[in-house]
Amino acid sequence: MRRVYTVLLGLALGCHLVGLAWAKEFKLMDGTVITGEVSAFDDNGAVFRLRTGGFSPRYAWMKFTQETLKQLAENEKIKPMVDPFIEIPPEAKPKPKPIFLREVPRAERPIGRTTMFSSFTAPLGLVVLGLLYAVNLFAAYEISHYRNRPVPLVCGLSALMPLLGPLIFLASPTVPESGEGAAPLEEGPPDMAAPGPAVAVAASPHGTTSRRIGSPPPPPPGGGLRVAAAQKAGGGKLEPKVYSRAEYTFNRRFIETQFAGFFRVVPSEAEKDLVLVFKTPKHEYVGRRISRISSNEFFLQLQQGGGTKEVSITFGEIAQIIVRHKDDQPD
Repeated sequence: MRRVYTVLLGLALGCHLVGLAWAKEFKLMDGTVITGEVSAFDDNGAVFRLRTGGFSPRYAWMKFTQETLKQLAENEKIKPMVDPFIEIPPEAKPKPKPIFLREVPRAERPIGRTTMFSSFTAPLGLVVLGLLYAVNLFAAYEISHYRNRPVPLVCGLSALMPLLGPLIFLASPTVPESGEGAAPLEEGPPDMAAPGPAVAVAASPHGTTSRRIGSPPPPPPGGGLRVAAAQKAGGGKLEPKVYSRAEYTFNRRFIETQFAGFFRVVPSEAEKDLVLVFKTPKHEYVGRRISRISSNEFFLQLQQGGGTKEVSITFGEIAQIIVRHKDDQPD
């Protein structure tokens, strides 16, 4: 009987030693070590049978160290569950190729001391200087005509003093033209001609500025109606003044400067018997006063019977403007 107990005790001791041999250690991130074997596992973690007996709580896969996860991955059944938590080591970067410095051709530096002015001694610098000198003489030639100075004087001084010579004559006042029997230049509209000595008129296609030599003093200011004032003062017959689109630019400035008298509520002596005629491709408007004006249009008061009517006319549709006496009949 004693022999049977001895055999059973030996078997129990052998099984315990075998269990200890099969027990493994599993480490957690917080430093805890679990000794035993995996009893159950799923996607949420594993349960261990402890060497000391009993079962451990379920530990999540993310709490195990990388070494333990790799150890658990050796079991083919557990590997699909722990693979997502195993860090993949970064690939080793290849070693960079060595850099070899090669000699490159370098431009030779000029010998001696160099300054900014030394660049003008090169062929290209001489060409640039020649062009600048020619431009200087051309500017002097144009300034001599602009300031009414002798061309040889201006060009000669500019040749001796480049840049400074043209600036001197440009800053100086213009020399007035002089001639036998000529009076100082005056400006006025081209239709202010009156009998007298030789008169020279130069009219601009976009305005009414003219130059007169030997003409009488200009009449009192009245915009474009100074023609009528001058002729009335002379006792002659008033001739209509015609402004065509082909010769003038119709805009707000033109209307305000040429027909300033027609903006008054009470017309002056020079404009009280005059009317404005605006011809467009579709209509013809006859009025005595311009009531309002803007950048694109103006408003004309028409005389109809015993009352007035206001119409708007844009600058773009005006083909012709006529200033005539109120009793004159159109042709």
